[in-house]
Amino acid sequence: MKKLVMVLLLSLFFVPSLATQEYPKPDKLCALTFDDGPDARLTPRVLDKLEKYNVVATFFLVGQRINDSVKPVLDRMVAMGCEFGNHSWDYNPMDKMDPEKIKEYIRRTNEAIEKYTGKTPHFFRPPNLAVSPVMFEVINMPFASGVLGFDWAGCDRTPENIANNVLKGIRDGAIILLHDVQPEPHPTPEALDILIPELKKRGYEFVTLSELFKRKGVDPTDPKYKNKMWVYVEP
Repeated sequence: MKKLVMVLLLSLFFVPSLATQEYPKPDKLCALTFDDGPDARLTPRVLDKLEKYNVVATFFLVGQRINDSVKPVLDRMVAMGCEFGNHSWDYNPMDKMDPEKIKEYIRRTNEAIEKYTGKTPHFFRPPNLAVSPVMFEVINMPFASGVLGFDWAGCDRTPENIANNVLKGIRDGAIILLHDVQPEPHPTPEALDILIPELKKRGYEFVTLSELFKRKGVDPTDPKYKNKMWVYVEP
């Protein structure tokens, strides 16, 4: 009887959590990406979820938000193995900008990212996903879009809806487009509690954007992909 009680007590302390439970061996790849940060208060909520589930992501940073106040957040991203992308200097669409201003915004953002992270961004995501022929001509970086979670202000932003929006478009090689920074209430961190376990259950491995292209054997800088906005990375 004492032995049975001891077994029951031990079982209470060793129930596996969602973060540590066993999942099928991954046979598919996806890349979580987040826009509009960094923010000293909001971005860590997303990082907490990534750490909980032991996954990495790529963060498309807005240049004017990068300063000393968010250096600890950026340091944490680097330590976690996350990647950084260029999301322009501010939130203004670039499709009506003149070439010199476009180049200035890209340069200033890249310089800020490199200064505060020591990393060189390899991908660009246009604000509002607005593009123009001029942008493709003067921005010497691959353009990334993604499977949309519709988690920005003005959408029906429940955690369940955000997760389901992604799951409806998911397939091997998908880039997932979410936001770490939006006006509150901002339920994307809670959506990750649904999305990440479900994708792991479906056999997905989470990788950075650069790793996704590498593992798929695709060179996004190849001239044949000029003017392409990547949603899925497929050979």
